[in-house]
Amino acid sequence: MRLGLFLRLLYASASLRFNPSSQRASNAHTPRIQCLDRVQVAWCSHSVGGEAVRAYPFCTMRCTVRRLIVYTVLITLISYTGFRLTQPVSIPISNPAANVGIVRSAGVQAGGETREPRMGASEPKIDVASVTPIVPTETRVDDLEEQPTSSPPPPQPAQPRAPPPPPTPLLGADDQVVVKAEGNATVETEVNATRIHVGKPGEYVAPKSKLAEDNQLTAELVGRYAEDNIVMVTWANHHYHDFVRNWVRNVRKCGMRNYMVGAMDNELLEKLIDDEVPTFAMQSGLTTKDFGWGTANFHKMGRKKIELIHLFTEMGFDILVSDVDTVWLRNPLPYMAKYPHADVLTSSDHLANTAEGEGLEDPRKAHSAANIGIMLLRDTAKELAKEWVDVLEKDDKVWDQNVFNDLYRRGGGPSVKDDKNVVTGYDGKLKVGILPVSMFASGHTYFVQRMHEKVGVEPYVVHATFQYSGTEGKRHRMREALLWEDSPEYYDPPGGLLVFTPDVPKELLDNSQSVEGHFDLVNHQILQVRSALQVAQKLGRVLVMPELYCGFDRWWAPHKGTIPGSDTTLPYLCPMDHVFEVETWMREQPVEESGPHIDFREYSFFRNPLVPTNVRDSTVTVSLVDECGREECTQAVGKAAPAGQDTIVAARNFTDVQVQTLLTEYKDVKVLNFTSMVGAFSQFEDPEDAKKFSNRIKKYAAIWCCKHRNPGHIWYDMEFDIVPHVDRHNRKWDGGKNKWKLVTGP
Repeated sequence: MRLGLFLRLLYASASLRFNPSSQRASNAHTPRIQCLDRVQVAWCSHSVGGEAVRAYPFCTMRCTVRRLIVYTVLITLISYTGFRLTQPVSIPISNPAANVGIVRSAGVQAGGETREPRMGASEPKIDVASVTPIVPTETRVDDLEEQPTSSPPPPQPAQPRAPPPPPTPLLGADDQVVVKAEGNATVETEVNATRIHVGKPGEYVAPKSKLAEDNQLTAELVGRYAEDNIVMVTWANHHYHDFVRNWVRNVRKCGMRNYMVGAMDNELLEKLIDDEVPTFAMQSGLTTKDFGWGTANFHKMGRKKIELIHLFTEMGFDILVSDVDTVWLRNPLPYMAKYPHADVLTSSDHLANTAEGEGLEDPRKAHSAANIGIMLLRDTAKELAKEWVDVLEKDDKVWDQNVFNDLYRRGGGPSVKDDKNVVTGYDGKLKVGILPVSMFASGHTYFVQRMHEKVGVEPYVVHATFQYSGTEGKRHRMREALLWEDSPEYYDPPGGLLVFTPDVPKELLDNSQSVEGHFDLVNHQILQVRSALQVAQKLGRVLVMPELYCGFDRWWAPHKGTIPGSDTTLPYLCPMDHVFEVETWMREQPVEESGPHIDFREYSFFRNPLVPTNVRDSTVTVSLVDECGREECTQAVGKAAPAGQDTIVAARNFTDVQVQTLLTEYKDVKVLNFTSMVGAFSQFEDPEDAKKFSNRIKKYAAIWCCKHRNPGHIWYDMEFDIVPHVDRHNRKWDGGKNKWKLVTGP
């Protein structure tokens, strides 16, 4: 079309001529100029006194001027046409999810393999009938059908397709297309010998405003951040803003940019925009506080998650689902690309390694439930996603995870797996793989079993499951594993820190393989923690927790030391929430009833590189001995230690007032390092202070579960050794026949 126009204009310019017609003497006829074959340009005459006056010289001049003007216009048109023929085509894209891409009509992949190319929302889609491949001589791109924008787009009927291909279509070495979109949604496609890379995922584009209506989930928005048709998605409400920040920080450390965060309320939406995090408004109408596991809000939140999965797959995207209580350590996309024929790759609650090397779990052995907190669903799984939503809408009591497990296992099973451990499921329509539990780790395989260390692999992600103490417990687990980053003030608290070396006798560890032996081991450590809390409260310092060791694992059901089917080695380094209720430690209590608040830090605190050097260097050691004899101590009993000492030696079994006096000259020291807390603290000198402290710690201890049913659990007691005392359940232990012992319940 353009070449034809160019030739016609060239011919017309060559035909331009000046043709003075036969000039007659009659005033009724004046000469005229003819240009471009019979097109009359002007009469060359003028009137004087009502009579026509011939002016041939003037006529000739005017004709020459007009001819120059015509030449100029034609040359300009010819130059512009030639320029356009040598430039890439600019195509406005109003809806990237409608897509522009390249499709091989024969569906041939490099290497001779035939497949149906995957059409991703971030990949430009051009109908093959309208595209002439680029060759050294000429390129032609005709009309492209532009599809209307919708938010979200209407559901598309599922199309039968070949086994799912890799996420990006493959082209020959000479294929090339450049597509530029209007506005901020610029999509540039550069092709090499093997694949297309669409756009620059993660280049944040600020929305029009912070209003929810300007941040709706659309295919255009998703296409801006998707890479190879995949986008990683999490979601949260304002209560979990710090989890979102930690999630985003670690995703970025992995080098990933194709991620988005759904904001379930406007408060979080505004903060994410301030943080320049790719986001969209969900307007869930749910609480802006903690969802609370198992609550009605928790189940409603789960349904929002499944709706998102459905929307993304309907728009043609592959979605990598990630709960916000995950920490990404490596980019998982290269691993998942090893299984292009899998429609779904899901994490699992299985607690034993069945994978060979870094392969998928063996479905014949890894029979535990799939965990939907980490899973990749390709757009080929849109039918499953739709049915998933439908089932949840019909029954508001059913758990979203159970529904997925029922759907994907329907009509399939481990007997129909391939050599890569990918099974057929969902009535034979989908291929499903179980991600290795050592690398896509649960809260048990990572924090408790440390399976990755045993197997010798590097994890991709950690999910804070199999934990206790709610949201606070999740934060603390991540802090213990150095997977959480706090503000600078966290690492240099006012008032300073108190740390101690725990005493864990080998004899107690060796004899911990029974319920009674387990409690002997844990109770010995509880006494040390209680003394440290008493000292920290009196000195106004933050307690750095010690490592804790447990003889038996903690679970929700009866067991014989380990969770059935798990690979846990006993005894083990146990998380704080296996023994203590972290939420209660964090909760503010009335000072008039419970005394001053006692802040604390994780046992790995000083292994964290974020702890400032000036904090580490400002340390004084407090060495405790049984008695101060022969001037062994640095001061007399009940006196203040002299200033300027690197090590202070003092007698154990001190009161709150004595330890405060002892360290009077060391209030400005950042860290007090006690060599032991065994028998360190004797009592509060003021009985009222003792009562308040008792009120504070009474509910600090958690439960161990479970010995047998109904109820089977046994509560730890922070004051089990004190006679008499009343426990958290108002049971009185006064010695003798009523000596504290292991009892289940309430």
